[in-house]
Amino acid sequence: MKLKNIFKKKQSKGLKVLVLFLELFAVALVLYLIALPFYPGVKYRSTIEEYNALPEAEERVIIEEQVAEFRGGLPENKFDVSPNRVIIPKIGVNAPIVVTDNADYGLSQGAWLVPNTSSPDKGGNTVITGHRFKYLPPHNLTFYLFDKLETGDLVSIIWQEKDYLYRIKEVKIVDDTEVSILNATDEPILTMFTCHPIYSTEQRLVVISELVEE
Repeated sequence: MKLKNIFKKKQSKGLKVLVLFLELFAVALVLYLIALPFYPGVKYRSTIEEYNALPEAEERVIIEEQVAEFRGGLPENKFDVSPNRVIIPKIGVNAPIVVTDNADYGLSQGAWLVPNTSSPDKGGNTVITGHRFKYLPPHNLTFYLFDKLETGDLVSIIWQEKDYLYRIKEVKIVDDTEVSILNATDEPILTMFTCHPIYSTEQRLVVISELVEE
């Protein structure tokens, strides 16, 4: 009988420890989920100071070096989706540019080149869009921190194994029905847009960049 009581006490103690562990785990998980959306902003603030402290010429050199390092170190299988990329080091974007008529597929794989718009090699208006939020942030395939971009920031496009560097000239918010951002242009520009505000599709956050001439 004594052995049975001892066994029951140990079993009860073990159950209490397990319950306590599960409660602590649940609390930690809730705190993690609450804090996670704020992490990209904290990370952004810690890195943006480096860019703001640099002269314009040095910023361009650093971004070009980052792009070169990315291209040189990326395994071949990473190009399975597309060898064309949009890279925005300031906000951690490094996504394949998908050419397809299927918007859902294109956006699920990375950045989608909107059909019937141009491409960097042809000049005109190249239009690219991406999800604002799809995966838990931070994630290189989404435009989660798109609202942090400003005029003067640099964007790199790798298109058909050639690098195209763009400088942002305009950031604006338009209604989701606004289609003028898709219009053809004489000058070579890059138009990128995503949903605004975050977690909503009511409007579009649009970033327009001009090609930096070599």
